[in-house]
Amino acid sequence: MRRILTGSGIAVMCVCVVVPASAEPPPGRLPDPDCAVVVPASPADVPTPDDVPESLAVAHRFATGAGVRVAVIDTGITPHPRLPPVIPGGDLVVVGERRPEDPQLPEGAVDDCDAHGTIVAGILAARPSPGDGFVGVAPGVELISIRQTSNRRAAESVGAGGNLASLTDAVNLALDRGARVINISLVSCLPPGDADRVDARGLDAALDRAEENGTVIVAAAGNVDERCPVDSTVLPAHRPTVVAVSALEDAHTLAGYSVPGPGPLLSAPGRVPLALSPDGTGFAVGLAESSGPRAFEGTSFSAPVVSGTAALLMELHPTATAAGIRARLAGAVDPATGAVDPVDAVTHLPADYRGTPHPVTVTAPVAASSGVRARTGVTVTILLCVIGTMLTVRYTRLFRLRRTGGNPGQ
Repeated sequence: MRRILTGSGIAVMCVCVVVPASAEPPPGRLPDPDCAVVVPASPADVPTPDDVPESLAVAHRFATGAGVRVAVIDTGITPHPRLPPVIPGGDLVVVGERRPEDPQLPEGAVDDCDAHGTIVAGILAARPSPGDGFVGVAPGVELISIRQTSNRRAAESVGAGGNLASLTDAVNLALDRGARVINISLVSCLPPGDADRVDARGLDAALDRAEENGTVIVAAAGNVDERCPVDSTVLPAHRPTVVAVSALEDAHTLAGYSVPGPGPLLSAPGRVPLALSPDGTGFAVGLAESSGPRAFEGTSFSAPVVSGTAALLMELHPTATAAGIRARLAGAVDPATGAVDPVDAVTHLPADYRGTPHPVTVTAPVAASSGVRARTGVTVTILLCVIGTMLTVRYTRLFRLRRTGGNPGQ
């Protein structure tokens, strides 16, 4: 089929939804007035050390993602004391710094002006602290940041990123830097009828390369809005080798804004009550916007839960293929909602599991001693003799009664 649309012209956007935040906007200042302003957390918003989610506390007894490289393709990640050291993987937003062969790693990858990539990274990889109960799904991973899009950077950078061509470059950059898991909390929504007209061959080739490399790609399923109708084709989420993640409204309900996908249903919470602040210190509970505070919510924030879980599985099964990790994820979900629980994933045995047989020695019960057997035999013999004597006496009396006509005196 003739393809008349090029991938470079298809926009890629972050996937958040607008919901009220619970705190007032901050009166403070930001170093860069062009960047998003976050609502700082109050002490009451921060969980205590006793409030670490049980699922994560138990899962981390098995794995933390240690040694697994995870790339976050997003708006950049601001370094934070609670994150692993952020490896700058490339900046595809600033003009002139887009080419993968550029030996210089641009600083933009470690700058999150949009307050999005840092939120994603915290969900995925925040390290624990003895002072609170906040922790990411895989705090032991190595974290790579690739800035692929931004809505807030300089006007001259518009068009340099945030499309299928730059997304393709970002995936290849992540693979070049050794990523075994790639989180993409970005979507490109194609209306019905346009999907077959878009030239996505470059992206598909990058996804194929990831599959051959054993790298798992996890992407947000997308949020339904005027730019992304419910029947849209969502890239990269709707590609067969990509794990598409929907959002949960609560433990038992899928969020109504999640775009349905063609593959297996996997989901995770979409609402983020507490996040690492993109200012580089402390926590945030939402964005401060002119219309009022907005909480962090959307399939963008569901995807890193699954990416972190994939990293835990990668640590436990370092030789597993990408398809094998996807199968383990899908095999451990809640059958009704597709919810991914890290502890269920790391402790789940696949249906084709065949354990290694181990010999078991069974000790026979100790036989009774000969003295015990002898005493038991004597007791039984005496008992039988007594019973026999009683029966003999009884039948003898009956016989005599019959001979005398029932008169015992004769």
